[in-house]
Amino acid sequence: MNRDSDIERLLDEAERHGLCVTAADDNQRRKLARRVLCGELTNPHPRLYIRTGIWEGLNPIKRKRTMVRTLARLYPDMVFAAESAVCMFDLEQPYDIHPDNELTVASPSRSGIRVFSKTGFTKRTLYVPNMQPVTLNGVRVTSLTRTLFDCARLLPFECMLPIADSAAKSGVDMASLTQFPTSRFDEANKIASILTYADPLSDNGGESRARAVMIAGGYMLPHLQYQFPNMDNPEFPLRVDLIWFLPGDVTVVGEYDGMAKYGNTWTEVNTHVNKQCKRDDYLRKHGVTTIVHFSFDDVIHRELLYRKLDDAGIPRMH
Repeated sequence: MNRDSDIERLLDEAERHGLCVTAADDNQRRKLARRVLCGELTNPHPRLYIRTGIWEGLNPIKRKRTMVRTLARLYPDMVFAAESAVCMFDLEQPYDIHPDNELTVASPSRSGIRVFSKTGFTKRTLYVPNMQPVTLNGVRVTSLTRTLFDCARLLPFECMLPIADSAAKSGVDMASLTQFPTSRFDEANKIASILTYADPLSDNGGESRARAVMIAGGYMLPHLQYQFPNMDNPEFPLRVDLIWFLPGDVTVVGEYDGMAKYGNTWTEVNTHVNKQCKRDDYLRKHGVTTIVHFSFDDVIHRELLYRKLDDAGIPRMH
């Protein structure tokens, strides 16, 4: 199709600043909409447009952040809440809390849901009394403690624990969430669970999510980031993700094998596997009875993780 130089400049400028393009008038909107129809552009939110290749190259957190930052320019008084606020904080957060077609904003007076009939986009309005928003990179969001509170009461436990662990690791006093009242018993229980299990020792979001799945399954809680002495290099002890000390001198280690550990090429994968085998041998020589390696796929399909834990003899406490 013929290139419109003005539209190209708009797209280039938005791309440089990590934003979407917004149509200034009906003429621009029609031009942008035609490019959406041919697949050249993506229309993630009413009035927002971005090159499809750029959009597909962003992970869900960056997609949500791009939408939020653009909308903040369109609507300077808008305050984002819950998952649409947490994307602006430097915290571990699972991708699946950031669907492309959902957004949450705060209101001092009401709650509600609006679904745009043409696109199916869902805009949630969350009642936030005594709102004291903060501004991050030009975006007004609910305070960190209020954001954590709303995420804790609205998100599934396994999605919230990675955020809570990360916040605790950054120095947030998770007990501060109790300053906000809950109106429902189930929400109070969800807040209490997060306060009980949030742990700053968790190394990454994958480990946190795995621990949440273990908690849901009733398994004995592991110790986190336990260190074994490294005789070859005493200044750098070997640290394991999870460890259980069981009766009869049985010691079980759990290792979360995220894809980042393996690398992107066969050479990198083989190198990692060889190092892993040597590491496992070392741990066994130092008293580890069983080593359970698990992946993100095991965590998502929790019955796979449960089978590995059962085979290793990890007891269920309830």
